[in-house]
Amino acid sequence: MERKIEWENMGANEVLEGGDFYISFNPSVIAIMEMWKADTSLGETALVKPDSKIKYRILNGDFRKQYEKVIHKGFKACLKVYNQYKEKHNSSWTGK
Repeated sequence: MERKIEWENMGANEVLEGGDFYISFNPSVIAIMEMWKADTSLGETALVKPDSKIKYRILNGDFRKQYEKVIHKGFKACLKVYNQYKEKHNSSWTGK
């Protein structure tokens, strides 16, 4: 039986729980700092593991479908998704 994917609306963003990690999608990121050179028109998708040295791994754009396919396999599978899109890494915010 296929697992039902349910994003929780948190106001400014949507969250998909993965146990000890989660995926966060923010559809309307506004660049307020000049150093942030990301294309924010498509939002951003973050892989978040609160108890990790690197808490936030952020991709510029909407990667919800990619994460939905593997979230049931755990954090390592989601990390592989993140690493597949190096050109979309948001280096200004990732790791904070």
